[in-house]
Amino acid sequence: MEAPAPDGRDGTSAPPPRATAWVVSPHRLVAQAVAAGLRSTGAPVEFHAWEALLGDVLPTTGEDRVRHVLAIFDGVDPPGALEELGRIVSRGDARVAVVTSAPDALLWGGLLEGTAVDIVTMTTSVGQLAEVVQRLTAGEPLMEPERRRALRTAWLEALDKRHQLVEQMAALSPQQLRVLQMLASGRRVPEVAELMGIAEGTVRSHVKSLRAKLGARTQLEAVALLRQVHELGGSADLVPRPRSAPADAEAAARRR
Repeated sequence: MEAPAPDGRDGTSAPPPRATAWVVSPHRLVAQAVAAGLRSTGAPVEFHAWEALLGDVLPTTGEDRVRHVLAIFDGVDPPGALEELGRIVSRGDARVAVVTSAPDALLWGGLLEGTAVDIVTMTTSVGQLAEVVQRLTAGEPLMEPERRRALRTAWLEALDKRHQLVEQMAALSPQQLRVLQMLASGRRVPEVAELMGIAEGTVRSHVKSLRAKLGARTQLEAVALLRQVHELGGSADLVPRPRSAPADAEAAARRR
């Protein structure tokens, strides 16, 4: 058996490098604050911008070349963040702990097919996060297998419902879909009529027709169906998201 290689000073072997976790978030200030808090506990973390994570610049943190990421989400994240994280995971060289304040984690079910991602929702202190980092870099699982399976199953069921809703939305005419989109953004029927240059009665007729196509009993129920389409995200937005642009800006655009 070979003797350990000396480190060049006292003849003893050099300690193995300590695994480091990247702390990232679509919200830069959130990641900076979490990283600072964790470093104060001695946790081996580094703050990195979300954009750096998207590039192929994750450092090697051990002989097995697994990269550790602590991704902080606050439940109000920019569109596409989930898909971006999915692309990181698909490279196959990262282990990710997603820390989210969302009341449920259905959004994350699509990343739970393997074991590269764990969802953490019960952290309320820096000490608890430090424990998460310790277990993450040690290669320990952060989720019970039963919870992982349940979350994955719930996500698949919800995704199937989303596909059905997309098919229903595809049955709407362009004008009906536009009316629904504008109502979902918070506009009232008179505003929709003015922006579209049509009579209020025509808008109400569109609402009646789209409700029938969607199987919605009320206008509010139809609006809720449109919002559900986007709750689970997806690789393509087949149905436009509700817009939040001011009415005067949209009206100006129509006059051009």
